[in-house]
Amino acid sequence: MPSAGFAPAAAPDRAIVGPVFNSAGFQYWYLACFKDCIVAAPQGIWDGLMLAMSNSVPPIFGLLGALIVAVASKRGQTLRQRIEAKLTTAPNSQLRMKPNTVHSVSQLRSITFKGAKFAGASAGALITPDIILETLSGKKYKFGVQGPDFAKATAQLTQMYPTLCKSV
Repeated sequence: MPSAGFAPAAAPDRAIVGPVFNSAGFQYWYLACFKDCIVAAPQGIWDGLMLAMSNSVPPIFGLLGALIVAVASKRGQTLRQRIEAKLTTAPNSQLRMKPNTVHSVSQLRSITFKGAKFAGASAGALITPDIILETLSGKKYKFGVQGPDFAKATAQLTQMYPTLCKSV
């Protein structure tokens, strides 16, 4: 009796990773990942503000802060779903146009995942996890990602580009 074998899962044609943000934290992006390239699609400033609040952000400023976070979080989650649906259904040719930035996979040396660490009390800042795209010429594109999204982003990118991905 022949045995049933298992084949490894094929990489998807497209994966949407994000939201991610630049090192200054002022610009939010989504990464549309294809077999031959990674397209970084910038989001507007107001969308970025809602995306920043879309995960569970601890409220500051007491009751008023909690109310603002509650309202912004719900709107941020709705916005995330709308952006991800739009990027999933958009034609490839449209995504590869300006203002989006296209990173060709053949020109990438590595995709590095750097986990989050809490900085010392003197620094007083929380360091977010990073995704770093390094080109063959040595140029690095660093994107921060919120903690709750890091594991999902790592899994998606590793599935799409297993030979390029590494963790630090």
